Amino acid sequence: MAKDQVYKEAAERMEADAFGLGRYLSVLVEDIYDERLWECIIENVRPNLKDKIDFPNPVPKGTRGKNILTKFKNFVNKKFIICIDSDCEYLYDSNVWYLADYIYNTIVYSKENFQCNHLSLNEICKDITRNTYDFKSLFKNISLKVSPLFYVWFYFKENKCNQFDDLIKNETFEKIFSFKGTQFDNIGDENILYQNIKDRVNDTLQTLKNVMDNESWYDSIFTDDIPEIKKRLAEEYLIHEEDILSFCYGHAVLEQLVEPFMKKIVEILKTLKIEDAKQGLSEASNEDIENTIKRIENIAQQDIKTKLNDSFKYLVYGTDKNKQIQKIKEKLANELN
Repeated sequence: MAKDQVYKEAAERMEADAFGLGRYLSVLVEDIYDERLWECIIENVRPNLKDKIDFPNPVPKGTRGKNILTKFKNFVNKKFIICIDSDCEYLYDSNVWYLADYIYNTIVYSKENFQCNHLSLNEICKDITRNTYDFKSLFKNISLKVSPLFYVWFYFKENKCNQFDDLIKNETFEKIFSFKGTQFDNIGDENILYQNIKDRVNDTLQTLKNVMDNESWYDSIFTDDIPEIKKRLAEEYLIHEEDILSFCYGHAVLEQLVEPFMKKIVEILKTLKIEDAKQGLSEASNEDIENTIKRIENIAQQDIKTKLNDSFKYLVYGTDKNKQIQKIKEKLANELN
């Protein structure tokens, strides 16, 4: 039996199994951790599908991943769709397989980038500490620092310069975004973080320059190619330098930067909240002050990792419209009507 026929029959079986379970839509995703994001987005667009979505395993052994999902790309329809992380491939390859009807991608690099949106993180800070933090400025400044490396990565991908894959890869971004060991003790220490990231980017670029055979080629990338790339991404996709963090390797942004930074900033904001409470209760009894402090500390004990797992919901349900989420919703609304 031809391989296409095998996957066609598997797709038909998954669709039939979903119908037998009383579900109206089968959704293939890369990993079980992706299910909740896509369920929330789809149900927000089509409320009638609430609790009517099935997430089947596409192969008997239960593994998924993008390589498996490509096998089903020719068999999608209104009741059998594919939802994946974009990995930003569409930016440098207009022929990627997932730019098709009934196949949906994150537009940003991955689900993790939605977990790291500045609006979501500020809401988490308000939930845990009753204080706010300017994540928008933080991410803008980090984006500007890492953008030179992102554009070089993009240039190599677009021009298929695979000889540099070992130098600029996911692990590279993990090292660059690492917050561990950063001397960040107070709001106002952000410049230390920015400088660390800038230094790591510059070190990586210097290593690249050293290993390239032609120094003039390296220079031309920055003088000729990157300005054109910046302009094209801005005009075609509305991606500007200050947005770059959303298009970098999402696991690195979340796990190496955002999660440890959130733990630190929550501790700082909690301390500030306690200091404000003490000042506001200057005439209260010691018992009342201690009880207030305990309440603040109890609220701040919420698990940050758990909060981050669901932080994309602020974008899906929030009144502030995230442009990437909106694009996904529009495509779903048009194709699943």
